[in-house]
Amino acid sequence: MDTRDAEAVLAAFARTPGDVAGARRVARQFADLDAGERSALLWSEDPGARLVAVVLLVQAMRAHPNPELTEEYLAAAKAERFGDPVLADIAAEELVGAPLVGGSTGQLFALAKSDVAMVRRVAAVATLAFVKQGDAEVPLAIAGRLVRERSETVQSALGWVLRETGKRASEPALVAFLERQGRFLSPAARATATEHLPAAERDRLRG
Repeated sequence: MDTRDAEAVLAAFARTPGDVAGARRVARQFADLDAGERSALLWSEDPGARLVAVVLLVQAMRAHPNPELTEEYLAAAKAERFGDPVLADIAAEELVGAPLVGGSTGQLFALAKSDVAMVRRVAAVATLAFVKQGDAEVPLAIAGRLVRERSETVQSALGWVLRETGKRASEPALVAFLERQGRFLSPAARATATEHLPAAERDRLRG
């Protein structure tokens, strides 16, 4: 393959609405794109190229799980290549969280300490892999590290993750967390985290 392959990906994406659904369609079409071409897209200055590249990484992980795919994704995040939160939201669970389920979660806590807000968002969103296994402990532990954040990039992810923790893993654990630390969440994040709760409980926790 040569550089025309990456160019072909961009040409195909240009014919879509430019959204995640379009990126997924293009990624399926170019599933055999080699790693070098995918990397060129990931490190491109074109936001659309980066979106398609991240979808390609997720697609590759589903087909053949490989820690190198996680490292490729995190390298770009740490280098501040991800300006759009969607690049965390569509990939962190599968590329970062899922490989850690059942093993050490040290990497998540390291990511939560990153100087890069988007990397901290990745750490939060990655915990959805644990939520879907019924584990409230890991997402609430990461949320506890991030709850005092003022960055909307992180706060909006926390609201989402906390809501899912209450719905899918443990509502009592979520309520206990919010009683202890909910005051540190932004109003919007607190509203999201509590939106599935009974009205009286929701109103109490929103203060």
